[in-house]
Amino acid sequence: MIGARAGVVEDASAAHPSYRANHVARDTAPASARHGVACTLRAWGLEHLADTAELLVSELVTNAVTHTGSRTIGVAVTRPVETTVRIMVLDTDRTEMPPPAAPGADEESGRGLVLVGALSDRWGVERVTTGKRVWCELNVKKVRP
Repeated sequence: MIGARAGVVEDASAAHPSYRANHVARDTAPASARHGVACTLRAWGLEHLADTAELLVSELVTNAVTHTGSRTIGVAVTRPVETTVRIMVLDTDRTEMPPPAAPGADEESGRGLVLVGALSDRWGVERVTTGKRVWCELNVKKVRP
């Protein structure tokens, strides 16, 4: 195992490598999550995904901090198959998440999930026993701008 701030990174040679960490739901959580995800991808030799993955996890964690009453936010990064990185953000909010809508031109917020949809290969929301999990996936072989 390779240590990372606020979490544990399993070696990419493991059958299903992963990174998991819990962050206190405050304004510093997105930066901590970005750091953990970037360290994980570097440890797995996937640094070419780091910029996109950092932006994705930042958006998801920011949404969880801003729009839920969760005290902690869970972040996980997995490789469910060799060609896919899955980023997951878990919160304890049990309310339904409204579908993402395009914000008006003058609105200063509301673009997070639109960005997630545009930058990831797939994304979704799942109910879990403790709340909900918002996830997105990146294909490791896809060339990103």
